[in-house]
Amino acid sequence: MPFSPSHKRMYLICCAHKEQGLDQDRDSMPTGAGVKVALIDSGVNVQHSHVGGVAGGIHFFLNEENEVQTSPEYPDHIGHGTALAGVVRAKAPQAALYAVKIFTDHLATSFPVLEAALQWAIGQRMKIINLSLGLINAQHRQPLSTLVTRAQEANLILIASSPPDRSDVLPATLPGVIGVAADESCAWDECRALIDSPVPFRAHPYPRPLPGPAQTQNFYGHSFASAHIAAALALRAERHPDLTPEAARTYLQQTSRA
Repeated sequence: MPFSPSHKRMYLICCAHKEQGLDQDRDSMPTGAGVKVALIDSGVNVQHSHVGGVAGGIHFFLNEENEVQTSPEYPDHIGHGTALAGVVRAKAPQAALYAVKIFTDHLATSFPVLEAALQWAIGQRMKIINLSLGLINAQHRQPLSTLVTRAQEANLILIASSPPDRSDVLPATLPGVIGVAADESCAWDECRALIDSPVPFRAHPYPRPLPGPAQTQNFYGHSFASAHIAAALALRAERHPDLTPEAARTYLQQTSRA
């Protein structure tokens, strides 16, 4: 798992590769209406046909003095966050998407930026917080655990991606976080639960197909498995606004593919 500790910056790495169900209660066809979903990633191209706009967003970055700054602009220069948004929009079309930009021109950032973004998402009461990323610096376990506890106390649900069976990837393996890895055998609307794994859930590894290029030429990977689970839980939260992280985990276990 690549990372760079240079210049006192601890880099996060995004669980995606450059290539390109979950809600079983379909009687009333939930749409995610009224559920706030934060995508902490590379921003979102709101004009993309797979997205159709977002409810809001913010950009966190370091200035030249290594101080965390914010901007109300969150354009996506990588395409990763936009692809994640497309997954959520396809499954939960009326969810309130928020683009929380922490990646600028490549899929890496500093820990203070991630920490500030998580604090913002929790403070804004984002019901579903998707983190299609991971880090392996053990020094960050405690501050991340503190933020996870804050989210749990507010009944906010954190979903994070990781390679399967890695016990060192944060925040996916922290108690209270729903850790997800990609599984090629999972169809678009399927998930699997592996109770004994440090990353206990598996889901579809691809975003929505783009016209023209094969999916193997688009993004794919663990990042998108996380987005599929985030979308499923947005549907569940529409029906159950008080959904807790533990109830969300139980729901995924009960509806998982055998």
